[in-house]
Amino acid sequence: MDSLGVLPNTVTYTTLINGLCKQGAVEKALELLDGMASEGLEPDIVTYNTLVDGLCKKGLLEDPGKLLQYIIYKGHKPNVVTYSAVIDALCKKEEIEKAKKFLKDMISRGVQPDVVAYNTIMDGLCKMNKLQNAMKWLDEMVSKGISPNIVTYNIVMDAHCKEGKTDEVEELLDDMNSRGVLPDVVTYDTLIDGLCKMKEFESAKKCMREMVYKGISPDVVTWNIIIDAFCTTDDVMNILVNVVLNHGSRDYSSYINLIKAYVKRRNIDEAISVLKRMKQEGLKPELDAYAPVKEMLLQMGRVDDEKDLIAQINEKKADD
Repeated sequence: MDSLGVLPNTVTYTTLINGLCKQGAVEKALELLDGMASEGLEPDIVTYNTLVDGLCKKGLLEDPGKLLQYIIYKGHKPNVVTYSAVIDALCKKEEIEKAKKFLKDMISRGVQPDVVAYNTIMDGLCKMNKLQNAMKWLDEMVSKGISPNIVTYNIVMDAHCKEGKTDEVEELLDDMNSRGVLPDVVTYDTLIDGLCKMKEFESAKKCMREMVYKGISPDVVTWNIIIDAFCTTDDVMNILVNVVLNHGSRDYSSYINLIKAYVKRRNIDEAISVLKRMKQEGLKPELDAYAPVKEMLLQMGRVDDEKDLIAQINEKKADD
């Protein structure tokens, strides 16, 4: 840039630092920060936020308090982005008390937390099985005039489902609807998973139908939840599997799991049908797809079917 007569400025350096941080090259980003000083350039709060986020994601920020003090010392005011990055890092390290301290410090400095900051705290608490505490933070958030978003509801619904609190989940859904927050695929995945684990399969089917009716396509997670339930239950789950086959998105691993589920239940013809469906959808079955089917055919004494399958495997090897 110098050779072209164009001198880099703070925005230039911040853009480069951001790119390095996203690549995980935080050490090089810090070197660029030193380079700014040698050019007589002063980082702004965006520069510092970029570095704080990069350091947090790499787990390199051992004492966030000192860094925030340094930012203040340099004449900048940490904002909601700065604090949210630190709170997120602390929650991921399960240092919830420190995270709550930073949230309170944030408020005392006149920085208004947003829904992202509260969601981060609640998510950390829920992952540590402190649902009741998380709900108190939700109440505090609402009392401060901050509306919960779909991420908020998904976090607390997941925690309620894991504790088998279906009545509370219904209340959360009602609250969601009253606030005009629309459920997404994560919401339905959470509900279906919770219902299947509680063996409330009729409710799970109803939830699946509602999901599809609202135009939300089941994803790979939905698919794998259904397969997991199907492995341990009777043919009532076939209805759910059919919905995902016809309306959902799935990947190679989903088909492998479904094959294993059918084999486990000795429903070998359905397993073979899945192999055919994979080919129809352009997914080439690998040996991990064929192996469980081949083994079960051998156990069941279906020699001719096993020979056909071996021929398909050899054909695949030849194509490779």
